[in-house]
Amino acid sequence: MNEAQFRELAAQGYNRIPLTLEAFADLDTPLSLYLKLANQRYTYLLESVVGGERFGRYSFIGLPAKIRLRVRGRLVEVEDRGGIVER
Repeated sequence: MNEAQFRELAAQGYNRIPLTLEAFADLDTPLSLYLKLANQRYTYLLESVVGGERFGRYSFIGLPAKIRLRVRGRLVEVEDRGGIVER
């Protein structure tokens, strides 16, 4: 996706537009990229692995969101800017 496509989607009213980045892993690992980009609360690193632990196929880095869902057993809470808005 280029910047013009991003702006077009935003103008159509989309407020969540996933962005992707393909990176050559010559000098970085998924963990080192995560530590550089997202090493803070409410972030995550998900990796898929092919062939045991030898080859990773995809890595996803999640950044903090304005709204969070928190699930504990049967309790589900919606948190917006640090305050619970729905249970």
